[in-house]
Amino acid sequence: MASGTLKLADWSVAKKGLTLFLNNKPEESNILFASRSDSFHIKTAQCYISFMNALMTFEDNQLQQATKLLKDTGRDCENDINWLKCMTNKLLGSDPTINDDYGMKLERQIVAADTQLCAAILVLVQQGEISSYVRIGWMMRKAWRIYQQTYCQILHLYRRTFGINPSGFNGKYTINECNLNWSTNSSSNDTGGSLTPAAISSTPKLPLSSTSTLKNSLSMIFSFSNISTADQQNIKEFNFVEPAQVIRLMSAVSFGYGIFQLCTSLVPPSLLKLIHFLGFEGNRRIGLTALMYARLGEDMRAPLATLALLCYHTIIRPFCSPHDCRNIKAGINAAKQLISECQEEYPNSSLFLFFTGQTEKLQSNIDAALEAHDKAMKVSSSQREIQLLCLHEIAWCHVIKLNYAGAHNAFERLQNESRWCKSLHVYLSAVCAGANGNYDDILKIHSKIQAMINTTKSMTQLDIFVSRRVSKLINHNGNAYPPAYYRMLVYELLYLWHTMTSCSVESLCNIISECTNNRDDEPMVGLSYLIAGAAYLYLNKNSTAIKCFRSCLKYRIPTNDIEDQHISSFALYELGVGLCNSNRVEEGKIALIKAQSQYTNYDFESRLSIRIQSALKSYL
Repeated sequence: MASGTLKLADWSVAKKGLTLFLNNKPEESNILFASRSDSFHIKTAQCYISFMNALMTFEDNQLQQATKLLKDTGRDCENDINWLKCMTNKLLGSDPTINDDYGMKLERQIVAADTQLCAAILVLVQQGEISSYVRIGWMMRKAWRIYQQTYCQILHLYRRTFGINPSGFNGKYTINECNLNWSTNSSSNDTGGSLTPAAISSTPKLPLSSTSTLKNSLSMIFSFSNISTADQQNIKEFNFVEPAQVIRLMSAVSFGYGIFQLCTSLVPPSLLKLIHFLGFEGNRRIGLTALMYARLGEDMRAPLATLALLCYHTIIRPFCSPHDCRNIKAGINAAKQLISECQEEYPNSSLFLFFTGQTEKLQSNIDAALEAHDKAMKVSSSQREIQLLCLHEIAWCHVIKLNYAGAHNAFERLQNESRWCKSLHVYLSAVCAGANGNYDDILKIHSKIQAMINTTKSMTQLDIFVSRRVSKLINHNGNAYPPAYYRMLVYELLYLWHTMTSCSVESLCNIISECTNNRDDEPMVGLSYLIAGAAYLYLNKNSTAIKCFRSCLKYRIPTNDIEDQHISSFALYELGVGLCNSNRVEEGKIALIKAQSQYTNYDFESRLSIRIQSALKSYL
């Protein structure tokens, strides 16, 4: 392998290392990377791996490690580009050797943007204070400007080299328009459709708009705003890049741009206002199209683009439109096709097995999902991050099956093995133990959670969620409640984590029965009506569901609406969606807007805000 590797370009070695990592061979990947440890491409690949590990575990040390690596790599790229010197050399011709470096300069620009974007995503998933949103906004703005300029430069190269646009791109704009901003206006009906590899060639890609110039794009290696047309022509002729590298660079920039568009199309309203202020929005369809283009290229980011698409189709898409069965089914089909096309190159990849499990879960094939996740854990024995990710899914699959003993054991294992939000895993194991009638475990776990909350210095949103439920685990006499009481808390988790959609018809009927029989002894006022209404919706009994949501709001408003306001917020959201689906759109939109504006600082506010925003777009 060593002799063959010596003949490969650095980017090809980096791609090979990423492929080894995705095929459950992290040790071989590390050995390969070590053979060229000083390579820019190798360092970039290691950044992507660290970023993925952080997203899989959410652990503080992983997040900090990835953030530092991204920051260092991004800073190195900006230093190496040396904007002013590069511009002077090109215009005055003082450095003829710079010809050979132009392709690398473009790639460094791409990585500089990628590192800003990935770092912003890591800040976003930590769900910090409002001040972190400002930081995210500026990081995204910086990434946007670099992508914007770099894409135009690479498009110039592509047209000059091949005389045409990249396959699938439209040709309705001229070269001069590359000095103008990309169009990023959100589509009102931007659900993503069912973009698949078969559809990519006929899909318009990355249209440009002529709304403003790039005079303020100081972070770019070249800004043609203040350069004459003759100078531009000299620069274009001076910079030669091999045709194969031009194609690869187009694929590389499309990856980051696609992720950027997806992320900015999914941000909560609290961040959306800042995004608009900074001058950009996100278009989900454009993002998906860019990722489809990137995944078909030769660049090392191609498999990462596929994973991003799988994440969108199996996690983000169902989350944003939980009641749109047609949209969810289209996502499942797209994910299956992507997995099938990658089967030859990644036959036993634990991450692809994970997404196979996700598609099975979305179809309520929970046994098949458990089998896929269990297999993924076995083949990833040396990859702790993937094991924790799959163990988390296994635990939730047991909850979906209402297998409380299995769920309790899995969550107990997670609290011992994962360093992420231990209080949540302890709470999850507690309610599952209570639902199974293990009263001794409840009392022990209650004391453990109380101690954890009291000693937590910096409370995350999930820690706050758990702290609000500690007092609900035992009664005022210090004794445990009956199992039916804890099952209501389990159903709340199923609903809030958006996993009730995967329950079988039999399980949904059991949940409705439990809610009906325990309305006088529910943990929170109106919870039984909210859960029953959601179950009726998933059984396509819309009118009955609407009655449940109205009953929930009737019981809560106004005297019982001080605590547990998430019950009222989610009931209003579900009522709004139910009314819209019953062709009472105006009435439904009023309920959605009320849910958006009437409540604040409640559990899972950010998640619900995204769903409300998506629903309002759908019914415009």
